[in-house]
Amino acid sequence: MTNTEIIYSGLLASGISIPVIELEEVKSNCLVCGKPISKGTTYKKIVSSNFTDWDICKNKSGTHICKECSTVIKTKELRTNNFLATKDNLYLLKKNDLEEYLFNIDKYVSGDFVIGITRSFKKHNSYRCKVNNNTNVFIIREEDKEYVFDRANMKVLYDIIWDMYLYFTKDEIQTGQYQISKIQEYGLKRFKKHEEIIKRHRNTHQFDLLLYILNSEKRNKIVEERIKKHKEEKKKQKQAQKQ
Repeated sequence: MTNTEIIYSGLLASGISIPVIELEEVKSNCLVCGKPISKGTTYKKIVSSNFTDWDICKNKSGTHICKECSTVIKTKELRTNNFLATKDNLYLLKKNDLEEYLFNIDKYVSGDFVIGITRSFKKHNSYRCKVNNNTNVFIIREEDKEYVFDRANMKVLYDIIWDMYLYFTKDEIQTGQYQISKIQEYGLKRFKKHEEIIKRHRNTHQFDLLLYILNSEKRNKIVEERIKKHKEEKKKQKQAQKQ
């Protein structure tokens, strides 16, 4: 199955509302995916004059787009959500869902799948996604870029980033410019060990994605609890000193 056939099948299985596409008889190849078609829709009904992805079209001289490609292009939810699709389901994912689905992807897919991530919530990923069949190492399409995601290695890195995120800001981890007081609180030995690993991945697409999916709400609760506990311990120490 092509990428759009997988997504189309997942859309139907998921029950998500899809646009009605008017098809006409045509003997050609789909402008987008390039497969032979006997029915399709003229591309002018599907893409506007603002369409800029002509370079990825498999049949640039084509005049019609197949039912599957037309549907995924016109389905708004695929532009405004992250998604994971198989022929049997399509998961629309918010940012805070990505940690669960990326690192436990084998729980949600079997066979071929595609995965698209958006940060602008307005660019097409669907027809640009690569088809994957390996849940250990797979290709993610993120708007204008795509990259390989090695699940096991990225989980190790993510756990380190998360551990540091409980003490440092995303900007500090991103740039490597840390506050000395936070390093001392984190522990110099632990900091050196983790920063040595992080700096080997900094400025990669995978590293940026891991920073992006960090759950700030969850982090803030943990940090608040740590600060509260620290204050209580200091209060107890002062009371003990007075006694």
